Amino acid sequence: MDSKAKFKAFAAYEAKGSIKDFEYVPIPLKDDEVEIRVESCGVCHSDLHQVHNDWGGASFPLVPGHEIVGIVESLGKGVTTLKEGMRVGVGPQTGSCGICQDCKRGAQQLCKKKLKSYNTPTGDKLQPHTYGGFSERLRVKAHWAFPIPSGIPPNKVGPLLCAGITTWSPFVHYKVKKGDKVGICGFGGLGHMAVQFAAKLGCKTYVITRSPNKKPEAEKFGAAGFIVSTDEKQLASHKDSFDFLLSTISGPGVKWEQFLNLLKPDGKLCCVGLPPSMTFRPNALVVKRLTICGSYLASHSEIKSMLDFCDKYKVYPQTEELEMNAKNANEALEKVGKNTVRYRMVLVNKQ
Repeated sequence: MDSKAKFKAFAAYEAKGSIKDFEYVPIPLKDDEVEIRVESCGVCHSDLHQVHNDWGGASFPLVPGHEIVGIVESLGKGVTTLKEGMRVGVGPQTGSCGICQDCKRGAQQLCKKKLKSYNTPTGDKLQPHTYGGFSERLRVKAHWAFPIPSGIPPNKVGPLLCAGITTWSPFVHYKVKKGDKVGICGFGGLGHMAVQFAAKLGCKTYVITRSPNKKPEAEKFGAAGFIVSTDEKQLASHKDSFDFLLSTISGPGVKWEQFLNLLKPDGKLCCVGLPPSMTFRPNALVVKRLTICGSYLASHSEIKSMLDFCDKYKVYPQTEELEMNAKNANEALEKVGKNTVRYRMVLVNKQ
């Protein structure tokens, strides 16, 4: 491709601004990079947070999108692991330093110098920071473009690279095993993936939610049991019985001690959602030697193992699709903000 050719994308030009057409001259393809023609990109709630600059530090124009699927069209001179024409996926992380303690122990997602698919400074005048998957093309390090098994439907891949890895990693890292009683707290974009993973791992899988109307879908995705978190009798009947709880909840007002009461001694409550705060009495932890922990994205090897697992066991997200353009990008972000998507939104390039 001509080094001066522009990439077409869709960007927010200011905080809380609408998504509009955008063009930019990409940084020349580096030896360790590939150029990808974007087929589709999932829409995550964190994209909305970034567009709104809710967490601070957003740089504009901002091209969102970190659940990217596409076809390799060009290879850097040093790339030997990928070939032109291969379908690959790119998630929120697009690089790490490779030399820090976390990288050396295989926990690249914890690297303090990690690169992200968008909003990472580049030092380039024409492309001052990385731009994401709301685009027709992008360039990324080949090491972080993951070959996609042919058995996974292409438009189902994107959400696996965010919601999928986020819920897969804690099961692997905390050694959740077959026969464990596992509760998934919250049943949305993250929760519906977590249920499938736990069920296919052979766990006794329960969904714990305040929405009783979600029971049929929870069972469809593999839940063996369903607990309404506002029903004290249901909660009491499962007291001290769970090995592992995975919380996907990001909203306020959660009574965390009711979840701690569900855990058996030495049980774990792992958070992948981001609630504004957590409040509980230390006594609730101490008397049963409980662990409260977290998990962030996934390591390079965990991403590979998740894709293989999804291919083998046919674990896919439930998605809604729209053609990728500025109008639909705004509609998708609005639906994500209103929590009306069941359960992940995907923008598809009709090329």
